[in-house]
Amino acid sequence: EHLIHLNDILNRLNYANFRLNVTKCQIARTSIDYLGHHIHHRSIRPNADNIRALLETQQPTSAKEAFRFVKAAEYYRKFI
Repeated sequence: EHLIHLNDILNRLNYANFRLNVTKCQIARTSIDYLGHHIHHRSIRPNADNIRALLETQQPTSAKEAFRFVKAAEYYRKFI
């Protein structure tokens, strides 16, 4: 079933003259890291390195730093 879907997607991309960078393609993988998330067979989790960095962030000392922290944490709000 996966190969059928993959073939359909590749055909549509080809029809639209869309070119893929072969060195960046990951096909038939059981898990991938994408946009700060670890995607594995029917589950999506936040990337552990990003969460660790968020937890190790120093306490904000300005409104700008506080805003950045809130926005970074907000990206992962669905996992809280």
